[in-house]
Amino acid sequence: MLPAAPPPATLAFPAAAPPPPPSVPPTAGMPRDPGTAATAALLNLSGLGLGHLYLRRWVRALPAWLVTGALLFVALPVTADGINGLWVVLWLVVALATAADAYRLAGPAAPNRRGLWIPITAGVLLLALPAAGVVLFNDAQRQALEDDLQEVLAAADARVERVGDEPFGDAEDTYRSALGQYLGVRDDHPDTDAAGEVPDRLDALYEDATAARTGEDDCAGVVPLRFFVGLPEEFDDSEAERLAERAGGALPGPLHGCGVSQIASDPEAAGESLRELLDEHGESEQATGLPGELGDRQRTAVDGIGGDAPCASLDELRSLNTLFAGLPGAEFTQLADDGQGPIPEGLYQCGTDSFLGGSYDVADTHLNELVTDHPGHERVDHAQKVLIASQIAAEYPPAGEELPPENDGGGATVTVEVLNDSPQELEILWTGPTTGSQTVGPCDGCSVYPVDPGDSSCSSGTDYPTTTLQLPAGDYHFLHRSPGLSMRTLTETSSLNADFIYTWCSYTTEEDLLFPDLPDLPDLEGGTDA
Repeated sequence: MLPAAPPPATLAFPAAAPPPPPSVPPTAGMPRDPGTAATAALLNLSGLGLGHLYLRRWVRALPAWLVTGALLFVALPVTADGINGLWVVLWLVVALATAADAYRLAGPAAPNRRGLWIPITAGVLLLALPAAGVVLFNDAQRQALEDDLQEVLAAADARVERVGDEPFGDAEDTYRSALGQYLGVRDDHPDTDAAGEVPDRLDALYEDATAARTGEDDCAGVVPLRFFVGLPEEFDDSEAERLAERAGGALPGPLHGCGVSQIASDPEAAGESLRELLDEHGESEQATGLPGELGDRQRTAVDGIGGDAPCASLDELRSLNTLFAGLPGAEFTQLADDGQGPIPEGLYQCGTDSFLGGSYDVADTHLNELVTDHPGHERVDHAQKVLIASQIAAEYPPAGEELPPENDGGGATVTVEVLNDSPQELEILWTGPTTGSQTVGPCDGCSVYPVDPGDSSCSSGTDYPTTTLQLPAGDYHFLHRSPGLSMRTLTETSSLNADFIYTWCSYTTEEDLLFPDLPDLPDLEGGTDA
């Protein structure tokens, strides 16, 4: 029997050590930890991508950084206009998207990670960043708006200041523009501090626009007040209505002053102002006192007709009559009627005063009006005599040294025979103890003589056209002329004596026709014993 074979030899290895446990337990397939997910989402709502950093997903934080950076780029520096709302919407969308992404990516909590109170607290605090940013941005935007509005107000202030010394008519457009800016600030941004300053600025503009300017007349103050009264028609704003009411309360005084100051120079313009006063401010002190005031002024004018300045008083009375005819109310109608009666006497007094003052054209104008328009007045007869004397005095001033007598002088009369050796009609005017005029017809067979007619003029035995005057004895001024012809006139002063009969003969020379402005010829005085 064979011996048993020994068993085969085997190699012995030492036993392998088990692998070490992982430092972080595997999380695949494990449910997410709600606290971790909420923390990551909360951190991402800050817009800074901190939730992705918390989850160690660095790359996924980039979109939040880019959008937040872009938002800051367009928002800073803060302006009054703010930013486009689409940027805010975009930022909110990205913030919510990144928060949702962080929540989705969150896994189970790591066993070694500390409690979540620290990141949660940080997330809550960081979430306050956007809210704080909104508050700070709104404050900055509000301040930027205030700054812009203050610039608008300052620009309007500067324009008002520049035109402060100019007449309102030249500065009206500037005031209107400044008013538009002030009211625009108030209407567009009523809750701002700048809007609260607008009423004071409007009052300052009002004071500046209505202030009296050097050299302006009484009517200049009416124009700016009328402008402010009409503001509500241009601006639908309570401040415009306030200024209009203020101007309306101040308007009666300037309207009264303007109207009264224009009565003498422009009664129609005066009527416009005073009618506005009566129609639109009838309850004002100025309107209620106007009839009595103008009535006193009318009586003063009537009394002045017999004084030292009758023409000025007559002009005043006529201006008042024109004014009264256009004013509403029975009182003014009565004043207009009362003012007509003294007019003829005013014409007479003004005409005679102008005659004595050497203003013969003025005298003729007024006395002719008296004679023509008031033929039945007691002054007409004397006015006609003054008109004759005025025509003589215009050629021969001594005839205007005193008024012709109203009644013809009595006593002995003088016969004056006037012959016309001229182909033109002859008119002779005289003033002295009596005043009058007479016309002698043209001589059909007569002609114009040379410069020196010699004995051929006014020859005896010729039947010349003639007239005979019977005048009271005394000193007379005479004017010989041919009406309607541009030729030299003859003026003279003669003392007519009742012991004589006077014969005058008139003829025309070539010199009279060619040189009508030559000096007067010598007196043609002569006579024969009665």
